[in-house]
Amino acid sequence: MSSRIERVELFNFKSYSGHVTIGPLKDFTCIVGPNGSGKSNLMDALCFVLSSNSTATLRGGSPTDFIHRGAQQRECFVTVVLRHSRADSIGSSIVSVKNGGSDNMPETSFTRIVDSAGRIKHKVNGKPVGEEDFVSALRKVNIGPRVNNFLVFQNEVQSVSKKKAQELTEFLERVSGSIEFKEEYDRLKKTGELAKIELAKAAAARREAGSALTVARDQKKETEKYSETMKRISEERCNEALVELLSIENRIRKQKRQLALQSAELEKLMKTFTSAQDAEEMKRTYAEKNKSYLEEINQNRKDISDLRNLRSSLDNAMVRLEHLKRSHDEKRRKMESVLANEENRSRQKERIEEEIRKQKALLAAFDGRCKEEDKNYTSLSDALNKEQLKEYGRLRVASRCQTSTLRQQVDRVRGEQQSMSEGKKQCLVSIENITMQRDNLLVEVQRSDALITELQQRQEELRERAKELSKNSAMKQAEITHAERRNREAEVELEKINAQLGELHFIEENDKREAKVTEALEELKVLHGVRGRLVDLCTIPNNKYRHAVTVALGKNLEAVVVDTSETAHACVRYLKERRLPPLTFLPLNSVNGSAVDDRLRTLGGTCKPVVDVICFDASIEAAVRYALGQTLVCDTMGEGRRIAYGQSSGERFKVVTCDGTVLRRNGVVQGGLAATRSRAQKWDKKKYEDLRAAQKRLIEGTNGWFESELSQLRHELQGMQEGLRFTEQRQKAVKEEIERARSKVEGLRQKVKQQEAELHAVEERHASYEEGLKRCEKELEAGLAAIKRAEQELFGDFQKRVNIPNLLEYEQNDLRRANEREEQRQTLLMLIGKLELSLNSNHGHVTFGSKDLRAECEEIESLIKKCEAELTATKKVVKEKEVKVNETGARVVQLRGDLMKLKERRDQQDRRQEDERQKLRQVRQVVRILEAGCETFRLQRMNVVRRCQMENVPILLKPVDAVGKKRLRPSDADDLSFSEPFALIEADTPDPSQQSQQQDRRPALKAAAEDGRVMIDFSVLSENLRLVAANDAQLSQYKQRTASLLETLQRTVESLGPNLRAATRVVDCEAKLALCNAQFDAVHKRVREIDSNLMKVKHLRTKRFFETYNKIAVHVGNVYKGLTKSDSDGLVHGIACLNLENEDEPYLGGTLYNATPPMKRCTEIERLSGGERTMAALALLFAVHATSPTPFFVLDEVDAALDAANVQRLAKYTRENCNTTQFIVISLMDQLYHMADMLVGVLKDKERGSSSILTMDLSSYPLVVGGGNKHINGY
Repeated sequence: MSSRIERVELFNFKSYSGHVTIGPLKDFTCIVGPNGSGKSNLMDALCFVLSSNSTATLRGGSPTDFIHRGAQQRECFVTVVLRHSRADSIGSSIVSVKNGGSDNMPETSFTRIVDSAGRIKHKVNGKPVGEEDFVSALRKVNIGPRVNNFLVFQNEVQSVSKKKAQELTEFLERVSGSIEFKEEYDRLKKTGELAKIELAKAAAARREAGSALTVARDQKKETEKYSETMKRISEERCNEALVELLSIENRIRKQKRQLALQSAELEKLMKTFTSAQDAEEMKRTYAEKNKSYLEEINQNRKDISDLRNLRSSLDNAMVRLEHLKRSHDEKRRKMESVLANEENRSRQKERIEEEIRKQKALLAAFDGRCKEEDKNYTSLSDALNKEQLKEYGRLRVASRCQTSTLRQQVDRVRGEQQSMSEGKKQCLVSIENITMQRDNLLVEVQRSDALITELQQRQEELRERAKELSKNSAMKQAEITHAERRNREAEVELEKINAQLGELHFIEENDKREAKVTEALEELKVLHGVRGRLVDLCTIPNNKYRHAVTVALGKNLEAVVVDTSETAHACVRYLKERRLPPLTFLPLNSVNGSAVDDRLRTLGGTCKPVVDVICFDASIEAAVRYALGQTLVCDTMGEGRRIAYGQSSGERFKVVTCDGTVLRRNGVVQGGLAATRSRAQKWDKKKYEDLRAAQKRLIEGTNGWFESELSQLRHELQGMQEGLRFTEQRQKAVKEEIERARSKVEGLRQKVKQQEAELHAVEERHASYEEGLKRCEKELEAGLAAIKRAEQELFGDFQKRVNIPNLLEYEQNDLRRANEREEQRQTLLMLIGKLELSLNSNHGHVTFGSKDLRAECEEIESLIKKCEAELTATKKVVKEKEVKVNETGARVVQLRGDLMKLKERRDQQDRRQEDERQKLRQVRQVVRILEAGCETFRLQRMNVVRRCQMENVPILLKPVDAVGKKRLRPSDADDLSFSEPFALIEADTPDPSQQSQQQDRRPALKAAAEDGRVMIDFSVLSENLRLVAANDAQLSQYKQRTASLLETLQRTVESLGPNLRAATRVVDCEAKLALCNAQFDAVHKRVREIDSNLMKVKHLRTKRFFETYNKIAVHVGNVYKGLTKSDSDGLVHGIACLNLENEDEPYLGGTLYNATPPMKRCTEIERLSGGERTMAALALLFAVHATSPTPFFVLDEVDAALDAANVQRLAKYTRENCNTTQFIVISLMDQLYHMADMLVGVLKDKERGSSSILTMDLSSYPLVVGGGNKHINGY
């Protein structure tokens, strides 16, 4: 031991007054004394001198708290004198002094002073020094700033024994000094985390910039691909348009060659044909008669139409009049009801006012009766005098005090009863709510079950539909297989057609207009997309429905069905140019007709939709739906009325009967057999023409119809297969929907079970509340009876003295009488209030006044008069129109007779030249058809050119002057490098903006249109495309391929979505990526620097921690072994060890301190007993001290929690190690201090108010090991 504490000098320090010297101290010194004597203040004195931060360590708010309270001189100091061996004094700066003993050893005194101002001063060997020099001097004697290494304060051992793993790590950090790096480590770690977040943001920004650059480059590629695709589309469209125009040009040239041949033949026939002048005159006469006849017919039809409109107006007026009369009757009834209600309210008001007067009279009478009763009634206060009343009051107070407990019980029971009542009400509300929720869930379950049933039915229907489609597909395949057999049956079919023609007695009318319409229709059929008239495209299998279908079709009977609206517009232009009669056109791509509702087929009887009684091709279904709609047909008029107007739901339908009568939804009934018979003959004409056409086709051996039928069958088979696939997909969807519905039902049922369980719990709680209420009623009755008995005992003598045997009943009667009066009064007042409220409500009720109703009735009456006047005028006009129609009809009949006679004479004349005329007519018709075909093809060419103009397709049009006349010679007729010249006429004059755009788009057209005639240049077409244009089959395949290619290219264009600024965006994205890369590199560099600094601090902190920890881990086992070693043989001892939770960075984890007392299992320190934990904590403290040893070790009552055996072991360990370290122990255990070398006794001098010191040297006494006290004689 190189140094030890020789003595401690105190002056006015805490409980020590004046100068106090403690020492000389031995190697093992014990400080003893009673509680409160000042032992711990001696510990504080040592800490005050040796600690660098004494004010924070010691018990005290400021340095002045260290000064003794009774000190006259307001200052204190503590001096610790250390004695060193001679070897330590060599080369040391410590001053050597001579002690007054036999030894001459160097000493060093360390002094800390607190002056009156609270300033702390330092002295070394009596010389003032600074704090740094003072601490440096302490370090030279191996006393560091961490006083916990050599000073163990009171309760610190228990604190160490209770430390958790993390707290123990912090303790080791303070011991090792690695905690000095904690602040820098945390700062660098936080800065690193922030820098890494910034790095992640920079990396994200760099990735985003890279992604943006990639997207921009992709967009640039898409833009380039878009331009190439658009160029390809333009080339394909141009080639397609040129091929189509070349095909049209081929047809035009073919038609022109045929037209030239037919024109030559016609000219030849005209030269050879001679007609008599009488025939010409007869024709003119017939034409004039026919013209007059047609004019009369038109006038008659116009008059009939006007008459029909007038009758419709008449019917509407009658309906309106009837509606007005019903409205008038309803208003009058309402007015009478309002008058009756006003009278009833008036009587009710009088009755309520009378009742209010009666109740107020009853209230006044009740008040008067109460006053009279009060005059004759003797109350308790009247029955007793003042003295008796005072005594009664005292008795009442005593009664309340005596029964206070009972009354409190009664109040408690009443409160409990009120609480249970409220709980019962809440239970009832909960039961109602839960029941309602459960019912709602059950309803939802029922709905879901119904949905599942409906879905299962739909699934079954889909299954049946799939079977039916499979069956139909097989049948259709069989039809396709055997379709060619019908070709061999052509002869049999021809015989049947001839037989039908023989049976059909159709009289063809020689109507000029009809002939023109038929001729125009034949010419229009040359155009592509013209199907024919609706009457020709539909057939009626059952002749009894001819008139009904005729009426149902109406004006659409002779409507022409076309494919598209463009074809319809072309047909209209053709009719206008030819000045032909107008026709109605139904384009299939734009007409909208509602499909027939299936429930109309279930109305019963003979009623069915008109669509079901006719046959038509599926391709014209849209036109048929548009023409017929939801119209129904039935046999009789009675059934028609029932269906049209007699439905229970109130819904009305349009119905036609077999005789041609139509019943409209608005109640109008029109038509009849006579009015539709003439129009119905058109079905015979259609049938006749169909039979003739079929006969001609079969005779000529044309097989195109059979090929068309085969194609139709294949199309239908494909449709069935598509329907089968759709049905299977729908079956799968319905199955999934059923599964979802079932899972939903299961969830709802689980909720219902939960609701039922909750309902059962609430009902049980309700039953418990009812039982509690019954119990409360019994307790309340018992409590009130006990109070009554107590009051009877208390008031018994008083009742006898005042001679009132029922005094308590008397008082209760007064109270009850007052309560009954107040209750009756409140009842009357409440009734009066209700009556007044009812009166005010009745008075404030607003109704529709009778004056307003009377005004409305008068207005309706005026409208009725006006409507009757209009009805009379309309009837008059109808009668006049009927007379005019009859007159016109008579003239039409007369003209028809004259015309028929003239026709017979003309027919006799025409039969003589029938052959020549028929041949001439045929040739002329062929010429007209060829001319119409040429015009149609020219119109198609113009449509294609206009379409190219609108779609910006760059076809090359050259003016005729630019081509030159040499290229148009007849010898070059077969050369199709150019089309025939034609006039480029714009359909409409565009506005200035559109015109400028078209001029920019079509510079070639602008130059070509200067002289009005242009030619199409086909020289750019390849030879293959020219061959395609010359072959219709190849042309069709080419169009399909081109349409598919254009569709693919268009989808490619739509999927690209080009960005026209992609190139600029690429440059911007590259600049942004470069900036993001620079930012990322800078942040990454900063992160590396921070990580490097953090690793350095981490290394220093870990190194310092492990330097101390490894030493403590080695020493703690030896120390604990020495502390727990048995006295007998020393072979039985405990084991202690330290383990780290985090080996890499131990300060981030906990430190596990495991101690195994002798003869026990290894366990954590928290599971040991108090004494065992103390021994383990002492072992750890001793190991910490051994890691950085100091000359001395001071312990303050560390044995407080130890039993005698452990105290003896501690004393033995201290005794064994006091040769290397000076031990100063504050203890009250005799097993410890009897083994010390010196005793320092601390006692309290009450007279001085100071602590005093007694010392005794025990080194001269023999040491008794194993227990027992030394006998001390004399102080």
